[in-house]
Amino acid sequence: MKAMTAAIILSLVFLGVSAFAGETIVLKKYPDLKIGFTTANFLRVLPVTVENTKKLVDFASDHGFSWIELRDPKAVLTLEECKQVADYARGKKVQIGYAMAVGLMDANFEEVFSRGVANAAVFEGPRTVRAACGGNEFNDPKKTAWTLAELNTLVVAANKAANQAKAMGLQYVTENANEVIKGDGMSSFGFTEFLTNVNPNVGLQFDTGNFFCVSRVLTKPVDAQAFLEKYSGKLAYIHLKTSSSEHKPLSVLGENELDFNIIFSLMVKNKVPWVAIELVQVDKLEECYNNHEKSIEYLMKNY
Repeated sequence: MKAMTAAIILSLVFLGVSAFAGETIVLKKYPDLKIGFTTANFLRVLPVTVENTKKLVDFASDHGFSWIELRDPKAVLTLEECKQVADYARGKKVQIGYAMAVGLMDANFEEVFSRGVANAAVFEGPRTVRAACGGNEFNDPKKTAWTLAELNTLVVAANKAANQAKAMGLQYVTENANEVIKGDGMSSFGFTEFLTNVNPNVGLQFDTGNFFCVSRVLTKPVDAQAFLEKYSGKLAYIHLKTSSSEHKPLSVLGENELDFNIIFSLMVKNKVPWVAIELVQVDKLEECYNNHEKSIEYLMKNY
């Protein structure tokens, strides 16, 4: 019996999987990275409430995650509720970054962001406040890029949001998504032009899969790598997402079109530790939990 127990423990160590629940997740090749997840993974089964967020803090604590990105798409949590969550997470030794899903040109951006930036300030963690870049303008399924007028509007709104965040001791960050990586510079503009024109205090929350499975113009991995290398100085944290060879986001992490080793190495080089796993949502809570556990097994075995 003792020999069997020892063999099980050795096999777990060989795979890089912690034998003790709650032990902090540490990747062998990249021990400085802080591994967490975005609560957006659970929105289908656990809508945003204080109690549901506490459940996810418990899950993070029990499974060794260092932090979570608390996704509150329209900033429905009140400041007092966020203080409750922050106190609870502090007791569980789980850090939190706060994120919204509203786009810079959406009609309600300023209203939602003003609530969200106040909420974000109560949390200990990456000290970021995340919102989307592109928004309702991409309700048009044929839209792939921004016009010059739209780019100018985006830049003004982003700079204002970044200044507002800075005044609260935070950094405003935003993410690559539907838009093309780079436009033609005359009639179409993409995420590259956006980052080139915003102020230095606008940060990047890079999504590792979106250039391949969300952007409406397929990005070559070599171009995605060049983009990340160019703007790594703006990087605040990442969504760790897998885009399959069929250009589909996956519900469990696996081999990505842009090698995770390239991304992790750049993060370490730039002293950016914050990794938030993002997975395709599923309909059952237990399956969602299992997908996170399988994703951690994949990371610890391969990185």
